[in-house]
Amino acid sequence: MQINKENRSLSPHLYSYKPQITSVISIFHRITGSVLALIFLCSSTCIVLLNSFLSYNFIYFIFCFFFPFIKLCFYVLLSTICFHSMNGVRHIMWDFGIGLDLSNLFITGCLVVSLSLMVSCLIILL
Repeated sequence: MQINKENRSLSPHLYSYKPQITSVISIFHRITGSVLALIFLCSSTCIVLLNSFLSYNFIYFIFCFFFPFIKLCFYVLLSTICFHSMNGVRHIMWDFGIGLDLSNLFITGCLVVSLSLMVSCLIILL
């Protein structure tokens, strides 16, 4: 019996399932956690670079010249922190066995997305 390997997909789970809110939120939680950890690890290098007097003028120039872009990056970082913390609370609730029903997973997923958007918009407007 010969199996035709040309028609077989390498990862059938990527093609056979449609994206659900719980899987998408789980993927974004991992991505935001990695981004926040990378920023946390690189922040010490940035602080060391700021210790010289000449770098203050450079940083001031960068902030003045690229202010809209830096402001947008700050808003994205803020929404990343809000989303990751809201979903972290959801994961802690799961650790205690709260909200593990199939209907609650969808509701809490929508709640995490909406609350993280509302909290980040509220912080931006303050």
